[in-house]
Amino acid sequence: MMPKTPTILIIFGASGDLAHRHLLPALEQLKNKNLLPDKFELVGVSRKEYGNEYEKLNDNLLKIEERFGVATQRIFYLAVPTKACPAIVELIGGSNLKTSQTKILLEKPFGFNLKSATELVAHVNKYFTEDEVYRVDHYMLKEGTQEMLTSRRENPLFKDKWNKNFIESVEIISSEAIGIEGRVDFYEQTGALVDFLQNHLLEMAGLTLMELPKNSRDIPAARLKALKNLNIVCDITKSECVKRAQYESYREEVNNPQSMTETFVSVNLRSSDPRWTGVPIILTTGKALKEKFTKINIHLKDKSVYNLFGKNSNSYEKVLLNAINSDRTFFSGSEEILETWRILDEIQQTWKNNHDDLIIYKKGISVEEV
Repeated sequence: MMPKTPTILIIFGASGDLAHRHLLPALEQLKNKNLLPDKFELVGVSRKEYGNEYEKLNDNLLKIEERFGVATQRIFYLAVPTKACPAIVELIGGSNLKTSQTKILLEKPFGFNLKSATELVAHVNKYFTEDEVYRVDHYMLKEGTQEMLTSRRENPLFKDKWNKNFIESVEIISSEAIGIEGRVDFYEQTGALVDFLQNHLLEMAGLTLMELPKNSRDIPAARLKALKNLNIVCDITKSECVKRAQYESYREEVNNPQSMTETFVSVNLRSSDPRWTGVPIILTTGKALKEKFTKINIHLKDKSVYNLFGKNSNSYEKVLLNAINSDRTFFSGSEEILETWRILDEIQQTWKNNHDDLIIYKKGISVEEV
């Protein structure tokens, strides 16, 4: 059913890569499928307009709302670098741009460690309630992830065997064939742990390991509970516990011969949930590898393997549609964000003082070869 809520979508960073590669194509598809509201307007704000243009922006929004003739929700999508978010959050939340029908969508990374994430959550909470904040993790809405949840609900085999009695290990892997592709400044500040594992892979782990609720609206709480049970229980300095690596030409690309930034990371976790006791949960991601794929491998004790996550789709269509419809099921809450950082905090602290464990790997090799 087509959503009816009159909506203005304001994209900060409208001239950027995310908007052009994902958001605008997703909006075009939603329009072609007749899924956007009858009263819908897109407003783009580019970087050069971030300064003193907010009064002009609000005048523009008021004119659109006057033309609509009805109460209109304002959705602000911050498709901007993380460092730009706090100032924009403050300018929106502390001005008349924010109305009683305002939502704000934030892209990852949500901070760079536990401390900065905690500060960012507190900053956002000064201006917006939790219900007004939508933290985007589009991997939770990809086709394969959704199929995994459907299988868990409807396939009797999965219903009966989704626990330690039948499952030997769980692997969640995201392999990318490309390198950093010119994202030098961003990647030097983040690395694979922050760029991918902290958000996409841990959120998928939460969906995979959670006790499946009867009602989909309870998924966020179940996902949070699953994350709270995840821990590192092995020696972080050992590669079988935590492995970090860097492809061989990376330091030349970033012009930093001493760079310790990882382009590959693999983390071996355990859950304290009685249903998963003793089951290795291995999260792995890397760049400049042999092929591009993302999948969830469920290794059963009878040695069969189900690759449940392997399909790609423009999940930003669902991101935008769910935000318009106020469906928060597959958006990350602030507690979830802090839990993911809690899980990884010990790794980050250990890496600060350890410079001997970085593996250098050749571009184009497989995940297993790193």
